[in-house]
Amino acid sequence: MFADLTGEGKDDAVVTVDSGTSAGVIAVYVFSAGTGKNLKVVYRNQRLYRGDARINPGPALVYVLPVFKDGDELCCPSEYRETELKWSAAKKKFGVAKRRTVLPTD
Repeated sequence: MFADLTGEGKDDAVVTVDSGTSAGVIAVYVFSAGTGKNLKVVYRNQRLYRGDARINPGPALVYVLPVFKDGDELCCPSEYRETELKWSAAKKKFGVAKRRTVLPTD
């Protein structure tokens, strides 16, 4: 996925890493060229399990993780936790803008 998440006028690349197993997406990275030519990692989360990522208007990066409760099948968690990240130009890093729990859609 591509979007200008850092506000520098160039699209940043959001890359997810799929394990190829039932663990699914296990990591998400954001690469930015910033004001130069070389890409650098400006965000990484390597602690995902069956995760997903998307870009919301703003733009903001959102990653989603399943929340399993006793009796849930691997395919069907009881709920999902969404974390929205926004870039802080002053701090030069992403921070949590919002977290919420959502129910699965059928």
